[in-house]
Amino acid sequence: MMRSLARCLSLMVILSSLVGCASMRHGMESPRINISNVTPREVTFFEQVFDLELRIQNPNDSPLEISGLAFDLELNDRRFATGVSKQSLFVDRLSSGVIRVEALTTLWGFIQQVAEYQRTKAPRVAYRLKGNLFVSSPSFKLPFDDRGEIQIPVESTKQ
Repeated sequence: MMRSLARCLSLMVILSSLVGCASMRHGMESPRINISNVTPREVTFFEQVFDLELRIQNPNDSPLEISGLAFDLELNDRRFATGVSKQSLFVDRLSSGVIRVEALTTLWGFIQQVAEYQRTKAPRVAYRLKGNLFVSSPSFKLPFDDRGEIQIPVESTKQ
């Protein structure tokens, strides 16, 4: 009898903590994430590495303690790069901060984007950045999915 009562109490504690975590996340708006800078770091035959600076805007009335993130980057509706980071960032309520992350792309993804640019000569590239922020205190994943454009520097051909 005591053993089943202890199990029942344990189950109630676990369920109430899960409900508590869910209710803390409930109503929390996903952050807005924009690419603020891209810098090529390493180019090899099979892989290219870029440093991205991502601006994270917190539209919530409570701060975000970010302990990492994982993301996919699409350019012109095609998967281009992936990345993960265990960098921490504190973004106060109704505020923003910048996090630096590493993005990896393959030779094939890079060739596809160069070919697309050669074909269209478009001065802007549409991007989609989607993934999860890992938030601590309490620990949970917060999904994000943002779109934007990157301006391509075009040299003037005037003489």
